[in-house]
Amino acid sequence: MSEPPNKPLTDKPRIIVRPCFAHDVEQVAMVYGHHVTTGTGSFETTAPSVREMKERWTKVVGRGWPWIVACPQEDPTRVVGFAYAQQFRDRAAYAHAFEDSVYIAPGWERRGVGIALLATLLTELQELDCRQVVAVIGDGANAASIALHAKAGFSHVGTLWNVGWKFGRWLDVVFMQRELPPKEEDAR
Repeated sequence: MSEPPNKPLTDKPRIIVRPCFAHDVEQVAMVYGHHVTTGTGSFETTAPSVREMKERWTKVVGRGWPWIVACPQEDPTRVVGFAYAQQFRDRAAYAHAFEDSVYIAPGWERRGVGIALLATLLTELQELDCRQVVAVIGDGANAASIALHAKAGFSHVGTLWNVGWKFGRWLDVVFMQRELPPKEEDAR
């Protein structure tokens, strides 16, 4: 009996994670707009314009916080996901606590994009001396985002019940949290 032909070990594409640049924001807005109009991971009900997304991007990167995109290795200009982090609340005592956001383009789910983005984001946050990262996950039934954060070492720390109304139903918000160790030079 002959051996079956060698099959690739994975169908996951090679992903490049890089900083998000101004020229990427239009694609970022398309990815996010899809989630706003079709899903419950975002509680926005109207997709923001490219101009609004550019203002959000400018605010985040202008403060030195990470906003990154994932691209297939064969086309580093194509955005298939993005992630960013901003200070959890805009008060001085929260300077070392950030909230992460991760969105994946349709058709690119479960292909390693989310974990590549989140791992890079956590590394960049550690370099900023972030100590706590909070995920505020829209819809308690958002199994993909909950699993992604659990895979990245986040723990469930609470749920707000029925705080969002979208698509004719009440939605919960799940809070997950991960502690980051101090930067290596601070650990001495």
